[in-house]
Parts: sequence; structure tokens; C-alpha cells
Amino acid sequence: MNHRPALAPSPAVTGNRRSSVADAITAFSTSLSFDDLPGAAIDAAKRSILDTLAVAVAGTRSRAGRSALKAFAAHADGGPATVLGTPLRAHPSIAALVNGTMAHALDFDDVWADDDGVVAWRGHPSVCVLPAVLAAGEAEGCDGATALLAYVIGVEIAGKLGTAFGPHLGRAGFHPTPIVGTLATAAAVARVLGVDRERANAMLGLAATEASGLCRNFGTDTKPFHAGHAAQAGLQATLLAREGFTANPEAVTDYLKLHHGPEDADAVAVLGTLGKLYDIVAPGLSIKKYPCCRFTHLPLDAMFMLLEQERFDASDLEALTIRIQPGADDALIYKEPRTGLEGKFSMEYTLAAAMLDGRVTLASFTDEMVLRPEVRALMKRVRTEYKPEPGAEAVACTPRGEYRALATVVRGDPANPLSWDEILQKCHQCLEGIVSAECVDRLVDAVKRLEQLPDVRHLTGLLRAEPAVNGSRSPLCRARAARAPP
Repeated sequence: MNHRPALAPSPAVTGNRRSSVADAITAFSTSLSFDDLPGAAIDAAKRSILDTLAVAVAGTRSRAGRSALKAFAAHADGGPATVLGTPLRAHPSIAALVNGTMAHALDFDDVWADDDGVVAWRGHPSVCVLPAVLAAGEAEGCDGATALLAYVIGVEIAGKLGTAFGPHLGRAGFHPTPIVGTLATAAAVARVLGVDRERANAMLGLAATEASGLCRNFGTDTKPFHAGHAAQAGLQATLLAREGFTANPEAVTDYLKLHHGPEDADAVAVLGTLGKLYDIVAPGLSIKKYPCCRFTHLPLDAMFMLLEQERFDASDLEALTIRIQPGADDALIYKEPRTGLEGKFSMEYTLAAAMLDGRVTLASFTDEMVLRPEVRALMKRVRTEYKPEPGAEAVACTPRGEYRALATVVRGDPANPLSWDEILQKCHQCLEGIVSAECVDRLVDAVKRLEQLPDVRHLTGLLRAEPAVNGSRSPLCRARAARAPP
């Protein structure tokens, strides 16, 4: 691993100011070692890393991904970091921005699982943390174990901060993913760059200044930009702090208070469980089965259970009622979506598509699919009711009677996980036509052996496309997979 020489702590970095919240974060992020990680945390991390890489490359086909690539292609001038799924290389901050945006563009990336039946409002950690860790890791030449450790550090901090903020962020209209993700990403990248604790405290104050995102932008290209911006902002805060840039770490505490969060002491108590209770293990990260908002998943599970149990089709349906807890549809802000992106945040569309097509896949979320007359007609028969108990119940009314199905744990949650084969099927679905089958196998093997890789570029190199030849780009990894990184 190639790091710069360690920098001596500088009191001027923070002006000798201390923050109990920032201290709790940096005490964990600067001291945790790979050997401290429980096996369950390592296994969970590898599943999410593989999943995130697959959805990021798939994101090159999305509108947001294409726009980001076009906007920043001129800045990808041969830097050290890979722009995934392309032949481009860029400065780490550009790669983090574009890769984070692409990874979140399809809303197919992992998300915090429900906690004891309560719908989590803690966001998507991997799409913020992993792009920045890999971009910084490529620039530094870090090994796979360091990258894996840094990723877990970032995810754990995201989980604890998400708990500290509670549901207040989302319900106030702020998107938890970039707000929590910017801070978590900074801490993760600090581990890759070897930033000392004093500078890491300042880094968090700087990252808090950059953390932002509004739920009103759900269903637009700006939502995935939230993740890309968090990856970039967290990385940039770390780069600046490493060079002695000053900031007040109390900004993190102020952020908690500003967004209706708990008192400082309560946040410190939550952060005090870092390294003791691993959130990546429990409640864990949910690997998405459907490429749409998490809040649609339990209703979709109930819908598909109903379709498996009872033989009826869309023409039989007089009404479909989904019964959920209050707040379990907070992010579903489009009752009459007009675009594929808006459809991802629509209870009415996702359930109508499931009923009509018998599946919900990446192909379900084009503008044309959302605007089909038959699906629009079916959407009018979908309604939502609220109940105090956890779970989602689908109630279908037909001329032959009423049918019910109850789903209590989302498919993909650690308590109801996708099998390894199902995760591989998802990877192939995401990478089909972009990555060769051989390359997918090599990618899976590299992730499984991540802590053994001497250089993280052995992983990222598998997802770098060859330049176009005669106007035709060769499949990823056709030749590169067998080569050592440059």
C-alpha cells in the first residue's frame, strides 16, 4: 500500500475545538483494523460491493448516467481513477461523482433494511461510500483489505448517523442518503488516505457544510446526483483536510440539531456502539430485488404472493388495496407518474405493472411503459390504507371474491435474503450486453477475494471498457480481465 508520509496533527486545523460527535466518529474510523471486523460484516460487505458495482455499470445506460458521462467526459483526461463501465480515467473527485451518480441512477442499489419491522429512513450508504473509496484507493494504490475496511467504516458511520437523525430528515423533506453519506464517505476516505484524527475532525466539519439533498427531487435525475455529490464532497473534504484545511467539527453536532435530531449526548450514545454493534450485520443492508424505491418493495412482495396463491389477472381486478403502516409510503410522491423515473416512486404504478406484467424489472421503468393506457387504467384501481401493525397486506377484490396476502419482511433483507444465485442473476441482468459472462465470473471472484488483492486496481480494472475501435466498443474485460492493472 502506498500512502504519503503521516502528517503530524496540527492544533490549527480545528483551533483546539472539540466535538463529542466528531470525536466519536474519528475515534472509530482511525482505530479500527481489518482484523477487528467480524466475519459476518466482511461477508455482508462483499455482497453489497458486488451489487453496487453491478448497478453502477448498469447505470451507464440510464439517462442520469449518460448525462453525467457527457457532462464530465472532458474532465476525464487520464487521471488515476476509473469511470466504471467506460474507458475513461479521471481525477478521483470526478470519478466519485460520476460513479456515485450512475450507481444510484436506477434505484437498484442497496438500502438499509427495516429494523424490527420499522421502515428505515436511513438511506443508501453504498452508492456514496464505495465510489469514493475506490477512486481514492486507485489514486493511492491501496490494497483490497484497506478498501474493504474503509467501506465498512463508512457504512457503519452511515448507519449510526442515520439512527441518530432518525426519521426527522426524510419527514422534513431532506434526503438522508447524501446528508448522512457525505459524512460517512469522508470518514471512509480518510482511512484510505491515512488522515490523522485531528485532521479527520476538521474534515467532518467541512463535510457537514457540503451535505445536502431534497426529497422533492425524487423521480428526477437529481436524486442519483445526490449520491454522486456525496461521494465527491466527502472525498474532497478529506483531501482538503489532509493538507491542513481548517473547519469546526462542531458543525456535525449543529447539523444534527438543525434537522430535528437528538441532543448531542443521545447522538454520542448511538455512535458509542461503533465497533460493538455492526449495522452492516443487523439490521443490515437490503439487496434490492426490484429497481424502484424501497417503500414499494414490501407491497410488491405481497402483490406477488397474492398472484402466486390466487389465479386471476388484471381484467378480473375491481380494486387493489395495499394496507401499510403510516409513513411506509413517505417517499412515494407520484400518484400519476409521467416518466420512468417518477414510476419508481409510485405505489400505483409499481403495483399496476406487477399485476399487468407479472414482474417488475429494469424494463418496467421506461417512459413508454409508464404511459401505457392499460397500466394507467389499472392504476386507478390501486389505493392505499393504513394500519398500525408492521407489514404490507395486499387485498384484491374480484367478481369471485376477495383475496389477501401479507408480507412482513422484504425480500432482500438479511432476515429474508436473496440467495447468492439470485444476487448473481441480478448481476447478470445489470451487466448483460455491457460485460461479458467471463468478466462477470472474474468480477465475482475478485470481490470474494477482495482482502487478498494487493492493489484495488485489480478490481476496478475489470470494469474499465476498452476504447472504441472503428466506432464499436468491445465488451468490458474482453482483454483487460487477464491483465494486471497499469
